Amino acid sequence: MDRQDKMVIMAGIVILIISLAGIVYHEKTYVASEEVKKVSYRVSWREYSDEIVDNGYVGKDGWQNNYEIVLGDNAYIYQVEIKVEWSDDLNFHGIILPWNWSDKIDVSASIDELQFSQSASGYEKIELDVTKEKPKDFIAETQSKEEINEMLKDMAINHINCSIDLSIATKPIFFDRGNDFTVYIIYHYCIPEIESM
Repeated sequence: MDRQDKMVIMAGIVILIISLAGIVYHEKTYVASEEVKKVSYRVSWREYSDEIVDNGYVGKDGWQNNYEIVLGDNAYIYQVEIKVEWSDDLNFHGIILPWNWSDKIDVSASIDELQFSQSASGYEKIELDVTKEKPKDFIAETQSKEEINEMLKDMAINHINCSIDLSIATKPIFFDRGNDFTVYIIYHYCIPEIESM
């Protein structure tokens, strides 16, 4: 191998080293420019409420129903109120006998998505309530609005099943079959609004 061949090989090695250094430098500046492109987004929550009203009849066999609530992609359900109202069709309280023979209704409600299960008994009206902490407004720096939407999708509670069971303790009168009732399910939720800053 003569001197000219060695010079060509050395020049090739130098060119290769310079090329590799250029590639590494380009990658660093590309990553740095990507980091510079991050945008700040403000996420605020607007509150809404809605209601489901259902009427039915509860007798000695009881009554059961499941209510499915499905909202938009990033909605966050933070409170559900359950109210059961009825009036006794045969109320003999205080007419002839001194004790209360009004019908007593037992209510059991569960919402697995909110880790809620509760029971109560009473006359004329029963109220149950589950409340989670409302999401707070925040500011995030991301490269795109899609990243914010992914974060909100992970936070979302937008699909719940509310299961309600009713049973009744009727008066010891053979013709008392049960009572009509009304169920109210009032649910409160937030929907995020995204604004670039």
